[in-house]
Amino acid sequence: MLTRSLALLREADPQEHAPASATGSGLTYLALTSDVEKDYAVHLRIAGEGESAPRDPAEKSVVLTLGGTMELEAFRHGGDVDADTPWYVRQFAPENIYACHPGTLHSVEQSEDAVQLVISRGATPAVGRSLSVEEYRLAADRAQQLLGHVLESRGAAVAQISS
Repeated sequence: MLTRSLALLREADPQEHAPASATGSGLTYLALTSDVEKDYAVHLRIAGEGESAPRDPAEKSVVLTLGGTMELEAFRHGGDVDADTPWYVRQFAPENIYACHPGTLHSVEQSEDAVQLVISRGATPAVGRSLSVEEYRLAADRAQQLLGHVLESRGAAVAQISS
């Protein structure tokens, strides 16, 4: 998935993909590909602007952590958010996966080196503002560096195990 995600990112046209990318609530979603007929979109998610905030997604999605760590807090209802008492908290490391769906009130915080692959129903799975073409380029460069570091560390780990 790492190499395929990196290939999709390198193939992505910033002019075409920037409008379907977004940043806000501490997360940036970089559009990689989508299929309107089959009703899905694929994004890479990295740290973004703003503070983490609970949200109720409008779409179903599956998230695979490729690098870094992220923490998910899930809430039963708005009262739990107001009282800051999540009913479920979990940290995700590389190769961990989770699914979310409408009605799952949750927030995500992640390390600066975190990158996730997000596959969702519909279009953009994010709240916030759309990225400009230049912002997309900068975020894509950052995501490529993050994925490159993950691949390097995996290669070093394999070499160490082999010796």
